[in-house]
Amino acid sequence: MESSRQRRVEQRCNRQFYDLIHSDKRFVVHQGGTRSGKTYAICQYLVYLLTTSEEPLVISVIRKTLPSLKGSVLRDLMGILDETGLLYMGEYNKSANEFRYNDHLIEFLSLDEPQKVRGRKRDIAYLNEGNELMLEDFRQINMRTTQRVIIDLNPSDPVHWIFDEVMPREDCDTFITTYKDNKFLSPDLVYEIERMRERDPDYWQVYGEGQRAVLSKRQIFNNWTFIPHDQFPVLDDFVLGIDFGYSNDPTAIVEVSKHNDTLYVNELKYSTGMTNKDIADFIIACGHGDTLSFADSAEPKSIDEIKRLGCLIKPAVKGVGSINSGISLLKEFDIVVSKESKNLFHEYNTYYWQQLRDDTIINKPVDKNNHLMDALRYGVYSQYGRRTDFFVI
Repeated sequence: MESSRQRRVEQRCNRQFYDLIHSDKRFVVHQGGTRSGKTYAICQYLVYLLTTSEEPLVISVIRKTLPSLKGSVLRDLMGILDETGLLYMGEYNKSANEFRYNDHLIEFLSLDEPQKVRGRKRDIAYLNEGNELMLEDFRQINMRTTQRVIIDLNPSDPVHWIFDEVMPREDCDTFITTYKDNKFLSPDLVYEIERMRERDPDYWQVYGEGQRAVLSKRQIFNNWTFIPHDQFPVLDDFVLGIDFGYSNDPTAIVEVSKHNDTLYVNELKYSTGMTNKDIADFIIACGHGDTLSFADSAEPKSIDEIKRLGCLIKPAVKGVGSINSGISLLKEFDIVVSKESKNLFHEYNTYYWQQLRDDTIINKPVDKNNHLMDALRYGVYSQYGRRTDFFVI
């Protein structure tokens, strides 16, 4: 006969908790829609490990940004520790974002501090909202994780490295859940979620049914060709496009060459934490020190510093309507992209027009998944656009 304690545990946990306990795979992916309870259940599993593992564990809970980490998974996990009484039996270092219980350690890390994420060895890594991370982040984390990598995600991207690099592995279990698997939701929340079914079918497929997004009529570009870079013709007269980033967003750099009515595009860089000197050194190392570069004109100080470091760089041509004009100009060309441009391929598949509540699609891009797209637009619009249309800001 099961004990009352076992019944209480079962009543407080959704199915994702038991999926983790019963899985013996190195990788466990929890794919789900909104309010499926996957994050909370994974946090419960991590607390369960603190009380059952005989060997000391180092558990890293990782998300892209520190504010997102603090506002979601850290809050959930600390709440569970508080409810179970473990919070007061252990030691929480708020400044270091670490919790110690006996010989176990849970550390909360964000990609804002890449040296902490990539430089530490751990037993278990939990990647919260793993689709926000880049493939290289995953690879570095995986190489420093000895036992298990847990990933949760809303499958809002039709193309993503998790689908290609993790889920097909023989040592991976994938579990798909929806709001219907969360037995603690109120009827009011269920009602609000189910309203999406008729209002936005694309959104419903991902956030209601927990299914992978499909390519949509909202996709801005849909006819690019991807071939290996070594199959490009011999090209010259390159131009670079640069979109600046640092902590949360990557610095994105593309090289473009025009041959007749075709643009040949190759992704050069997509990385966080790059200083202006890093950018200049990279451009020069690539042999593009004398290649004309166009960068986001919103950062004139960065442009001036990179110029002083030896690069031929100018502010991108921008102005009223320049985003749509740049997109329209790109549509006038046949575009061939190197297959090695993995991040650009991802942005290509997830670069959408906005959709209003009445399903009207408007000619305004969603400001997401667009770092390389912006870099490409800066270079092409500034170099090949109609000069009479230009308005520099």
